[in-house]
Amino acid sequence: MRALKISSLFLIATLTISGCTAAEEEPVATATPSPVVTQEPEPEPEPEPIYVTAPLTGVEYLEGENLFLELPAVSAKIDNTSAGRPQLALNDADIIYVTRVEVGLTRLLPVWHSRMPEAIGPVRSVRPVDASIVDPFHGVFVYSGGQVPFKSAATRTGLVISDEDTEMNNDTYFRESTRKAPWNLFFRAQSLQELYSEEQPVPQAGFAFDLISTAVGEGVVANGLSVNYPQMKSAWDLGTANFPWTMGLQTAWLRSQDGTPHIQFGGDQVAAKNVVVMEVVHDLSFVDPKYGAIPKAKLENNEGIAHVFSDGYYIEGTWSKGSSEDPIKLATSSGQELKLAVGNTWVEMMDIPKSKLTIEYPEAQTEG
Repeated sequence: MRALKISSLFLIATLTISGCTAAEEEPVATATPSPVVTQEPEPEPEPEPIYVTAPLTGVEYLEGENLFLELPAVSAKIDNTSAGRPQLALNDADIIYVTRVEVGLTRLLPVWHSRMPEAIGPVRSVRPVDASIVDPFHGVFVYSGGQVPFKSAATRTGLVISDEDTEMNNDTYFRESTRKAPWNLFFRAQSLQELYSEEQPVPQAGFAFDLISTAVGEGVVANGLSVNYPQMKSAWDLGTANFPWTMGLQTAWLRSQDGTPHIQFGGDQVAAKNVVVMEVVHDLSFVDPKYGAIPKAKLENNEGIAHVFSDGYYIEGTWSKGSSEDPIKLATSSGQELKLAVGNTWVEMMDIPKSKLTIEYPEAQTEG
């Protein structure tokens, strides 16, 4: 009986152990790992382009595209008689002023900034109104001699005054052998601009600009204009031109002088996006013993009527100027800012009452 119990216990133990072993040998299900998803980083957004506006034309450039905008402006007194034509690089200037001089003639006072040609000329002597014109633009003012009071006024502006004497130790100035003196003096503009790049700031903005000028938005259509000075006639006809800051032909005013197209050196006719005719009273108190009265446009702390022509349209407004260092401002008859078309500008300073403006309208059009 005892042997039976032991056998039974042994059998039970054996079965128990066998059962445990069988259970342990069954495969254990394992979870399949989920695939690891790597999220790609979102691309960095493209930076917004930064534009820089040329202060004297309103033309926009990508930052770093036009390095001339980081340099000072260069102004120069340029001859405008038949002996001095063709002049160099007039279509590269941002603004050009036509000013009265003695015996009813005119001279030009261009300001170059957003485009700087290699050479400019012919350079002539300074006149009494020049200091008040160039003062707001800072930079370098170029002329060849002149009366002591006129040179002193230019010096008081604080601009760099440059002529053959100041640059006698470099080759900035040169005489053109194919022309007679005094119409043969020229200068290397880019060299001069770089020479004084650290001494003068960039010019401040003067006129206001817009892609749709005030003349187009509020004015009337005009086909042309002419200014009759005592000894010279300046005319502008509506046409087209290739401007350096844009592609293709653009609406433009094409200049003629004394009945002949005004052609610059190289063969291109002088062209402008804007023509501003300022009615200005002139002071005749300075008398030269040889040439008589030398007119001076009375700009400082003054105002008057301005006739503005942009993109084939005309509007009458006003001009005003404070001190010598203040820029000339344009306004509509109601006192709002008068905006020019984006691009270059010619300013005809018409002395009243000795000069006369004539506007050419399309047939059957009445102003207003």
